[in-house]
Amino acid sequence: MNRNEFDIIRDYFSTPELSFEQEGLELGIGDDAALIQIPNANSLSISTDVLVEGVHFPTNANPSQIAKRALSVNLSDLAAMAAKPSFFTLGLVLPSANEDWLSEFSAGLGEIAQKYRITLIGGDLSKGPMAIAIQVHGLSPIGKALRRDGAKIEDELFVTGPLGEGAIGLLCVGGKSHLGSSFKFLSDPPNKIRNYFEEAYYQPTPRIDFALTCREYISSAIDISDGLVGDLKHLVRASGTGAIVEVEKVPVSREAQCFMTADNLRRAALYGGDDYELCVTVPPSKTKEFIDQAKKLGIEVIKIGKIITGKGVELVSSLEKTIPVEGVKAFTHF
Repeated sequence: MNRNEFDIIRDYFSTPELSFEQEGLELGIGDDAALIQIPNANSLSISTDVLVEGVHFPTNANPSQIAKRALSVNLSDLAAMAAKPSFFTLGLVLPSANEDWLSEFSAGLGEIAQKYRITLIGGDLSKGPMAIAIQVHGLSPIGKALRRDGAKIEDELFVTGPLGEGAIGLLCVGGKSHLGSSFKFLSDPPNKIRNYFEEAYYQPTPRIDFALTCREYISSAIDISDGLVGDLKHLVRASGTGAIVEVEKVPVSREAQCFMTADNLRRAALYGGDDYELCVTVPPSKTKEFIDQAKKLGIEVIKIGKIITGKGVELVSSLEKTIPVEGVKAFTHF
């Protein structure tokens, strides 16, 4: 059956899972534009990510997993700003209108939208090589949003979970790593472990609750999408500072330790990307309360270094006084 874009939007993207009531929403899908009232005394955070088949997810990947990844990585940007998810738009380019594919994609998108209570309010649909563009909108009280430019000298540096799993997950799904051909498994992991890393890649956990609860202790934040070192460089550049990272303190999972060499494990954690944990700075006077508050959420934040005078990111080790930062190893598009 031939279906036009309006049929597809009605049947797969105007569903209750994606179109529920939200404060400030006057008009959603169905008109030339959505209408939104921003609640008083709130700032609106807006972020956009574009995901392209063969670059951000493998060709012929499961459509539900694609949808979960697409929305989750966008939500991670809202977490980095400590913005409560409110609305999103979806731009979808598809080579064909395959109904099974659309049904699975819509279901995966709806699962994440429901989990984080974010409403689809519009978008666009076109034919061509597969690509997904999502714009997310989130709210935070005026003056309470987290930013990259707030780090101060002597602030302590924390991450919200193990790093390197996204890069390892990319290997598991058959993707090409920017870390090169030497980045590979020490031995072939069993299916259970592969599934663990694939889930880390396709369905990262945006640290929304953590950011909303702990923002009063945090001076600056960034989500780790392109690699810890690369993203931390962005943060210290914005803050006009430098940072020192104690490499042995950067957390990695036990699953990763079993199947990667120590060198590849370190490279994955420092440069791999696709982790979507948060890297945050906290003044020393607030660290105890910060750690305690995070624990109440079930999150063990890990101190990995501190903010220093100077520029850039310095890596240190108990075995080596300093470790050279490898070239430009963060993921880049060009």
